[in-house]
Amino acid sequence: MIEVEAKLKINNIERLTERIIGLKGEYKGEKTELDLYFEHPDIRIFRSGSALRVRDANGVCRLTYKGPKKDDVTTSREEIELGIESAREMQKILAELGFYVLCEVKKQRKTYLLGDLIVTLDDVEDLGEFIELEGKASNDAEYKEKKKDIFMLLNELELSSEKISKRSYLEMLIDEKRLNDT
Repeated sequence: MIEVEAKLKINNIERLTERIIGLKGEYKGEKTELDLYFEHPDIRIFRSGSALRVRDANGVCRLTYKGPKKDDVTTSREEIELGIESAREMQKILAELGFYVLCEVKKQRKTYLLGDLIVTLDDVEDLGEFIELEGKASNDAEYKEKKKDIFMLLNELELSSEKISKRSYLEMLIDEKRLNDT
């Protein structure tokens, strides 16, 4: 499955919430997500542009592999995901296999559904507020169509596609850590 995604830094979640509701966005709930991203000294997942994540979202846990990005405009990429019983136990298994935690991303996430697109408003610890627009595709034709739908929705939300972040939260936090360490 291809995750077609655009992410933008925002500075007023309340105003954007009003716009989403004005477009008949269906509120799906709010949750705290704790994402642990893993690296392996021999595989070098992050350096290849990929990511391996264990997510705990209010007790619902998932293991996700994200492949390299599909384009240089969005953060779209192949995604393989499965449910797991325990984030803590999965972390232990990965540690036994030589993986280590590269970075932790913690966020408060409000989710809305607009048509077949998922819109999330995120407050990410140490990074600030973001909006993510996401669709799912199973082939390149669907990928192109979802990307077009996302750009149309950005326009309807009065957001500039020029402000799309080409970096994931993981990349942003690693860059932030590097800046703080120097």
